[in-house]
Amino acid sequence: IISTRSKVMKNIYETAMKVASVDSPILILGETGVGKDYLAKFIHNLNPCQTDGCFVTVNCNAIPPTLMESELFGYEAGAFSGANRFGKAGLFELAQNGTLFLDEIGDLPLNLQVKLLHAIQERCFYRVGGTKVINLKSRVIAATNVDLEKMVNEGKFRSDLYYRLSVIVIRIPPLRHRRDDIVPLALHFLEHYNTHYKKQRHFSPKTIEILLNFDWPGNIREMKNIIERLVIMSDQDCIEPVHFGEELLMQLKYTDAAVAPIASESRSDRTLRQCLDELEATVLRDSIQSHKTLKDAATALGIDLSTLVRKQQKYNIYVK
Repeated sequence: IISTRSKVMKNIYETAMKVASVDSPILILGETGVGKDYLAKFIHNLNPCQTDGCFVTVNCNAIPPTLMESELFGYEAGAFSGANRFGKAGLFELAQNGTLFLDEIGDLPLNLQVKLLHAIQERCFYRVGGTKVINLKSRVIAATNVDLEKMVNEGKFRSDLYYRLSVIVIRIPPLRHRRDDIVPLALHFLEHYNTHYKKQRHFSPKTIEILLNFDWPGNIREMKNIIERLVIMSDQDCIEPVHFGEELLMQLKYTDAAVAPIASESRSDRTLRQCLDELEATVLRDSIQSHKTLKDAATALGIDLSTLVRKQQKYNIYVK
C-alpha cells in the first residue's frame, strides 16, 4: 500500500515504476527511517522478471568486516580454517534472479568495495577460495543515510564504485519535509495495528494535531513504533495526548491547545452555513461510528481519508 499525498513521493514512486523492469544498479539516499528498504522492496516486487527470485537484505554495518566477503560471495570447501567442509553459497547466490539490497553501503570496507565493483561491472564473481566463475543474475540496490560524495572526497569510499552504484539515484525526503504524508501514514499504521492487536483505536483531534506538528527525526520508522505503542498502551479506543506518556510528550513539545467545540445554538438563530455544518458533522459522526475504520467511513461517504480526518478535526468529533 502506498500511503502518500506528497507530490515529491508520487514522483519517486513513478520513477521506481519506470526503472523496475531494468537491471541497472539503484542508489537510494535518505535519512534513517524514511523507508529506503520499503522502496527497494517496492521496486523488486514490480519487476516481472524477478517473481521467482528472493529479496535479500545485507546490512553492511551489521556483519563484521572479517566475515563480510564470505557472507557476500560464499566460499569453497576448505577455503579457510573453520569453513564448512561442503562450502557455502553467499548472499549474492541466494539473491539470484532476485534483488540484493545493500543497506548502509557506506559502511562497506574499502577492500571489499573493489570486489563488489568487479561483480557489478562484470556481472560475475568467485566464491572465496574458488576458481569457478558464477554469473551474477541479481539486481543490486544500495542505500545509505550518509553523504557518499563527501566520503569519496575524503577517500573513505571508492569513486568508481560510487559512480557505478549511482546509475539511478533516488533521494527520499524526510517526513518533516512532506507533512501531507503524516496523517495518511499515521492512519495506515493505526489500521495495521488495530487489525494486528484486534483493537478499534482512533485518534482524537488533539492527537492528530500533535502528530502533524512533530518533526519526526526518526521519520516513518519512529512514527510506526510510536503508533504501535499508542495502540497497545491506550486504555480506551479514543487515543488522547495523555496516552503518549509524559516523556514522549516532552519530546514532542506538546502544549495543551484547546480545540473549540461547535457552539450549541437554536436552529432558528443560525445561518444556512451553520446549519449545513451541523448536518455535515452529524453525518460524519454517524458514519465514523457505524464503520470499523476511518478508511471504511471515508469510502462510504465518497471522500478521501485526509478530507475525513480534516473534517473530524474541524467538528471535534469523538466516537467512543
